[in-house]
Amino acid sequence: MLYFVIFIFSTAAVYVIIPEIFVHFLGIGSWKRQYSPGVTLTFDDGPDPRYTSRVLKLLAENKVPGCFFLVAENAVKYPELVKNILEDGHKIGCHGYHHRHAWLMSPLTTWNLWNNALIELERITDQELIYVRAPWGGVNLAFLVWCRVKNKKIIGWNASGRDWLIKKTPVKIIDRIIGKSKEGTIVLLHDSGGEEGSPENTLASLEMLCRKIRKDLKLPLVPLELPDWSFSKRLGFRIWEKWETLYANHKRITRIDENNIYRLSRDHYNGPDLFNSHGQLLATKDDLVGILHLDNIRFQGLGDSIQKIGLSVLRQARLSLPVLASYVHGNPDFKDIKVLLGVTLINRGVKGLGFSVEEYPNDNAGFIGFMQQMVYRVYNPAGKHNLGKHNAKPKIVWISKEELFERYLNS
Repeated sequence: MLYFVIFIFSTAAVYVIIPEIFVHFLGIGSWKRQYSPGVTLTFDDGPDPRYTSRVLKLLAENKVPGCFFLVAENAVKYPELVKNILEDGHKIGCHGYHHRHAWLMSPLTTWNLWNNALIELERITDQELIYVRAPWGGVNLAFLVWCRVKNKKIIGWNASGRDWLIKKTPVKIIDRIIGKSKEGTIVLLHDSGGEEGSPENTLASLEMLCRKIRKDLKLPLVPLELPDWSFSKRLGFRIWEKWETLYANHKRITRIDENNIYRLSRDHYNGPDLFNSHGQLLATKDDLVGILHLDNIRFQGLGDSIQKIGLSVLRQARLSLPVLASYVHGNPDFKDIKVLLGVTLINRGVKGLGFSVEEYPNDNAGFIGFMQQMVYRVYNPAGKHNLGKHNAKPKIVWISKEELFERYLNS
């Protein structure tokens, strides 16, 4: 009897418990987040004629991309809704054939149902589906093997409003998701399923949720797009991201809005005297200045070398500077500050934007240059290649507040 119990427990551990811990909870073998600057909204359990079209309408009105994980038996009943999702520019993932938990399915049943789900959804959508999400996020060993053989990406989530529960009011849904959302968040919502009537709360929360992510968190709402990264690169990214978050909190670096390439802080100046074109002293040692920080995660996908990244950053800077000027103009923290500056390797072409360039005099210029090379290495999908000369030195790039306002405040 003891051996039988050990056998049953061991089988359960290998088939469901260990896969569940690693894939569902730890995210090893799945994607619990994405790697862009923003937040992605995903919707499970549809399509549903009562709710899906209304979700699509709200997403269109707010210009928000989404990813819908569809239950195949529902998609077969309502193929026009599936086509509407695609026509509106959203992505589709597979959520199984029936909404059944993986723990309750044998290996053969698991394999057959996921195969059938994929066949039906790809027939309706006329496209290959890469993203899959198991109902309730529950997995078993057979499902993991199926995903490996079929080359599918398992999509998890790291923020959920638990909107399948009728007791979760729109306010509770919003507060729970906002409290868990940051760069790279994948949000779990539902356009069907759950307790009867619960999607009404999701619909009632959706517009305000989008507004709060953009305005309160200053994060864009982005489509679900995953880089072709190894586990080690993803781990390295996460470690670096933690360091950057700690540094930004320590220096009180804040975002300007959800799309701006700049972040901003205040600090005491420690460089050469800065003069305007009339010879007026604008900043000397220990003066309080505005510090411009490039939002590093926005480097991702901008190019395969520092030079190409620099050109992309300049293009984004032209779009960001009017918003920066408006932000500084309306912020009392920058009322008495005369200069905004940054220390960066990306300094070619900035004079055309109204910036001046000075040599960085401090002894730690080499270290700063090395750290910025590391930034490009982390956020550049080309990895460690094509990063330019390793002895490149950073420079001080600065603009007077007066010049910033004159050029960009009302543009």
